[in-house]
Amino acid sequence: MRRAAVGVGLILTGVAVTLFILLSQTEVARTLRQGTPISILVVRVDEGGMEAEAVSLAFLQPGGKATWISIPRNLVWPTASGWKPLHALYSSEGVAGLAHRLNLLFEIALPYWVVVDAAGFREVVDAIGGVELSVEARLVYQDRSRNLFIDIPPGQHTFDGATALDFVRYEDGGEEGQLTRHHDLLRASLNRLRAAPLGRATVERIWSAVQTNLSLGEALDLARALGDLSPDRVTFTIVPTVPRPDGGGDRAPDLVRLRRLVQSIGGGPSFLTRDEIRVLILNGTGMKLLAARTGGWLADRGFQVVGTADADRSNYPRTHLVVREEDRAKGRALLDVLPASVQAGVQVQTDREFDLARVGGWPEDVDVILILGAGFDVYP
Repeated sequence: MRRAAVGVGLILTGVAVTLFILLSQTEVARTLRQGTPISILVVRVDEGGMEAEAVSLAFLQPGGKATWISIPRNLVWPTASGWKPLHALYSSEGVAGLAHRLNLLFEIALPYWVVVDAAGFREVVDAIGGVELSVEARLVYQDRSRNLFIDIPPGQHTFDGATALDFVRYEDGGEEGQLTRHHDLLRASLNRLRAAPLGRATVERIWSAVQTNLSLGEALDLARALGDLSPDRVTFTIVPTVPRPDGGGDRAPDLVRLRRLVQSIGGGPSFLTRDEIRVLILNGTGMKLLAARTGGWLADRGFQVVGTADADRSNYPRTHLVVREEDRAKGRALLDVLPASVQAGVQVQTDREFDLARVGGWPEDVDVILILGAGFDVYP
């Protein structure tokens, strides 16, 4: 009986220790241990805390990697009242609304957020002991409406919080230059953290200087993970953009390249770009120059048109889009871009379903064969 009691006691002790370890871990630590990236929305706001000056997403990945994605100020997103700059949504919808919009855009969960105002930014930089940076040319800028008077001489500097804020706020040279300076400051901060890991008191000081939904324990776990980061394992980038579809001078997200960026962070489905799809166009109608005209239309939309020619006959009753079995996604991408007026008349087939002998077999360096049939014309 005594041995049985001892055995039960050991089992209960083991269960208690296991439960203590599991329950004492923060959600951040558990997520990283599961091999899932931690995603954090980071917003730097103005002196009054009303306007977003910089919006970024930080991803801490398992295996000692991280990615920082900056969102340009002229990046717009459709809302019920029209296209709106994502930065402007902070003042109207707050950090929760902005996180929701970015969740829809990136298709990735954003459970954590950090908002830092000017005073908090200065406090954070001072808390880590400043950052060392080299300035190539003098940075002089004034904006009386924002009470900005920046004058940073060239040379090697150890920036305190006030000068670091001036450095990232300097605007001459366009937004790309400003975002690059922001990334330079972050790299320098990581170098500082690697040289002198943050202690609990410093983490508490930083945590108190910002607004965040991270608990202090979660902030401590993040600080430990950041201290293990090698700067060459951190990627800094900017959301890829394209001109806004309806004009206006703003930029809209380039969704295909953005999906690829997100995939590189956390995995997921791959996305094709049109320049990866090599198309051969064969004219199966009696309409002169139809293949050449269609090729020009597809090339203008980013596809690789590797050739145009006449088909084996000129009386195809419908259009055939022929792909290899493994390239169905490429065929779908081409079909989706065709005008709705002709899509219904296109028959998608694999190389096994279509008799390729009639067109000389499958040519090299071709992903899709488009054989134009009766009624096909991309120009209505």
